[in-house]
This record gives sequence, C-alpha cells and structure tokens, in this order.
Amino acid sequence: MKKTFESCGHSFDAEFFSAESSCMIRFYDSKNEDFGGSLHDLVIAEPSYGFLLVQYIGDDAVMSGVLNEKYFSKNMTEDILCFLEDSLPQCRNVYFPYHIDFAAVTGCDEYNGEYSA
Repeated sequence: MKKTFESCGHSFDAEFFSAESSCMIRFYDSKNEDFGGSLHDLVIAEPSYGFLLVQYIGDDAVMSGVLNEKYFSKNMTEDILCFLEDSLPQCRNVYFPYHIDFAAVTGCDEYNGEYSA
C-alpha cells in the first residue's frame, strides 16, 4: 500500500509492507524511484528517507525505526503517530509505545559496478 505523509510543510511518499505480525513503513520520494526500466551505465540511487517497523504484540503495537534528520525532526512525531493510526487500524486505541531515532548520515559505502565510494 502506498500513501503520502505530510507534516510541517513537507510531503513524503510512504510504502507499507505488511506481514502477519508486523508492518514496515518506508519513506521516500517517488521522483527518485524511476530508473527507466533497465540498469545500465552509471546509476546512483538515492536511499530512502527512513524506515519504521510496527510490531503487533497481542492487542497492542510497538513502533521503532530510523528516520533521516535531513527530512524528519522530533516535532513531526505526533504527525507520524496520527499517520500510522489512520493507515493501520491495528494501531488505533491500543497501547502504542515507540522509539524513533533521527539520524544524520555521516558516510556511506557504495558499489555500482564502476567504482566504490
């Protein structure tokens, strides 16, 4: 399932990957997702903006994840919780503790077939 998350004047695409007792939410920008249907020459794919994992435990749910602080901030937390409760009915009206890391990217390792970063 794909949806749009909006908070603090920003808009992000969100994709939900559900399993039996959990749901992974990936935040990204869809305009960076089109690679033209084939992989050739130099391709640099921009990483997702972050991931959240919601796990259902009995009748309750718990959430954890990492969001890139270049795009997200602590003042978006309440909007994130409302977004998840609206998108995932299992998260409504239950005990829903969470832990979100807002992380800065300080480096990367990359291999694209031509060189390593």
